[in-house]
Amino acid sequence: MTKTERLALVKECRVSGITAKAWCKAKGIQYRQYVAWATKLNREENQIQPQQWADVTLAKEESSTDEIRLSCGNGCNSVAQPPFVVLFM
Repeated sequence: MTKTERLALVKECRVSGITAKAWCKAKGIQYRQYVAWATKLNREENQIQPQQWADVTLAKEESSTDEIRLSCGNGCNSVAQPPFVVLFM
């Protein structure tokens, strides 16, 4: 069985709505073998990605304020005001 086939089976089991044991029994797959596939898949999915520097572009505005606004790509927004305490929104 190929890696792609094993991946498809693990995904099918996960969305089936029944326990992995019951799903394996219905499909004629040894539960221990399924657990090995799922464990390997979880490890591959959860590998830590190396940290990278983010590109930062400073926008020039005509008016000046005493606050700093940060917007992150993941939806995190924050505002810092003197004495520059960061408030998460």
